Amino acid sequence: MKIFVTVGTTKFDALVEFLDKNLDQSYEVLFQISDGNYIPKNFPYIIYSDAINTLYNEYDYIITHAGAGTIYKLLDLNKKIIVVPNLDRIDQHQTDIADFVDTNGYAISCNDFKDIPHALEVLPKKKFNQYEKHTFFKTKEVCKFIMDSLD
Repeated sequence: MKIFVTVGTTKFDALVEFLDKNLDQSYEVLFQISDGNYIPKNFPYIIYSDAINTLYNEYDYIITHAGAGTIYKLLDLNKKIIVVPNLDRIDQHQTDIADFVDTNGYAISCNDFKDIPHALEVLPKKKFNQYEKHTFFKTKEVCKFIMDSLD
């Protein structure tokens, strides 16, 4: 099982540490840790990569923070993902998006780290709903507004 763990551009040391200490050593895992303070001891890691999309495609499963940009990119790539909201953040918007993808059958959400090992067990056979991207219908109007305001 090839697993890529990503925390995006902000540190999520609690997730990285938990997974580093608790993932089965037989898994092939790569961590993307951003500017985190916890350095994985049991698996390789990177800080960040300009080739993140290539990494997404190289791994079977992704464990990700609940950042909207990351989640929607992974859904566009039809990746099987486990979403873990960073509850240490001041705002709780990550919980909202994690609940959204779980409720709609696009991904598995784990608010408690202890649920991740079980989620990994069911992930290979889990059937997810196909996410359909909807184009923002006001793009032209927003661009026109910005251009008109610059005149």
